[in-house]
Amino acid sequence: MANLLWAAHATVLDTALLRARLPRSPKAWPAALREVAGEPATKRAPQTLLAALAAMVFPREIDLQPFRVLLLLTMDTCTPEELHDLGMEDVEFTDGGVRLRQTKHRAARTRHRRYADAPATVPEREAEYPGEGRWDVPGLLRRLVAVTEPVRCAYPDLAEWLWVAVEPAGTGCARVAGRRAGFVLAGRRFTDWITRDRGGAVGGAEITAPHDVRRLRKTAKITRTVVLGGAVADLAGDDHHVEVFRRHYAHGTTAHVLAGRALTGVQHKVFASLTRPVFADEETVADLAEPEVAAALGLEPGVAEAMRDEQLDMGLVNCRDPFGSPHSPQGQVCHVAPAMCMLCRNAVVFPAHLPRLVLLAEHIEMMRIRLAPQQWQAIWGRQAAALAQLFEECAESMPAARREAEEGRARLDLPLGMRTEYDR
Repeated sequence: MANLLWAAHATVLDTALLRARLPRSPKAWPAALREVAGEPATKRAPQTLLAALAAMVFPREIDLQPFRVLLLLTMDTCTPEELHDLGMEDVEFTDGGVRLRQTKHRAARTRHRRYADAPATVPEREAEYPGEGRWDVPGLLRRLVAVTEPVRCAYPDLAEWLWVAVEPAGTGCARVAGRRAGFVLAGRRFTDWITRDRGGAVGGAEITAPHDVRRLRKTAKITRTVVLGGAVADLAGDDHHVEVFRRHYAHGTTAHVLAGRALTGVQHKVFASLTRPVFADEETVADLAEPEVAAALGLEPGVAEAMRDEQLDMGLVNCRDPFGSPHSPQGQVCHVAPAMCMLCRNAVVFPAHLPRLVLLAEHIEMMRIRLAPQQWQAIWGRQAAALAQLFEECAESMPAARREAEEGRARLDLPLGMRTEYDR
C-alpha cells in the first residue's frame, strides 16, 4: 500500500501498471486494496483503485466543495466566478488577514478586497496544533492553500492556480491528472456534494432544487439586506447597480418575509408614538396616590406620586417617563419637550395644565399668520389638531382655563428654539 501511495503521489501510477502487477480478479487482491477500492466491477477495478489511491494523497473537486460553500457564504461581495478564478498571485496574506484581487471577466472589472482575521475563539497555544484554526475568510483560505499545495507541487503547470484537484483523466480514465477545479462534471457538482451523503437534506430540512451555488450568494445578499436594512442603493453596495440588485436579489422570499416583519414592527412603533396624551380630571388627580387610580392611567404608584408632587412637570404637561421618550434615544432625557408633548404617549394632562395649553394654542395660531400655510402645517399642524381634540374632551374645564390665561395667572415658558428656529 505504501508503495502504491508513493507512486500515486509521484504521478507515475496508471491502470496499465496496476493491471500488470495485480491479479485480474479484484477478489484476489489483498484485503487492504479491496477496502480502498470498495467493490468495483471487474472491468473497472483498476480505474476505481487508481482514483481511490489518488484521492488519498490529493484533493478531488468534490473535496473542495466545503471550502467553496463556506467562502461564498462568508464573502458576500464575491461572485462564484471571481472565487473560482483566483490565482495564487491574487491571494496575499498579511499580518491582519488576507488581501484578494477579484476579477470578474464578464464585467471586465478587477477589485481588491481585504478580509480581516476574526478574533480567535480558542486559546492561542491550542490554535497552533494542526487542524485547528479560524473559520473566517483568511483561515479558510489558509486551509485551502494547504490542502491544494500537493497538487501544485506534483503538477507544476497548475502552480499559478488556487482551485486545483486531481481527477481521473485520459481514455477510459486510465490515469489521473491535475486540473483546475471546474465543479461542472458529473459526480463533482454542487448537487452531487449535497446528495452524496445527505440525500438532499441537512438536519432534517430538505435543500430545495435547483442546487445552484449562485443561490448561496443570494442567501448572503438577503442576509445582508435583513441585517442592514436601508435604501436599495445602500444595500446594492459597490458590487451591483441598483437595478441589478432589485431584479436579482431584492425579491428573495426570506427578504420579503423579514421585511414584512420589520414593516409591522415599525408600524407598531409609529402607532405607539401617536398615542394621545392622557387627561386626568380633578377627582382623578385628588386620588392619584391610590394604586387603582394610578393603574387606570397606566402609571406606576411611584410615578403617580412624583407626578402629583410636580416632579415630572416638563413645563407644559406631566411626563410619565422623561428618559423613555419616543422622540429621543432610549435612556436620554427628552430633548423635544415641550414642542412635542401633545404628540407623545408619555404626556399626562392635569386640569392645572389647561391654561398653559391655551397659551400654547394662541402661540400656534399666531404662527399661522407669520408662516406660510405649508410650513405652518408641517411644523404646528399636528399639535394644533391634538390641542383642539383635547379641548373638546374637557370642554367643561375650558372656560375657567381660558379665563385664567386671559387674566395672566398662567405662564408659558417656551424654549428659544420654539420662537426662532420653528417660527422663522
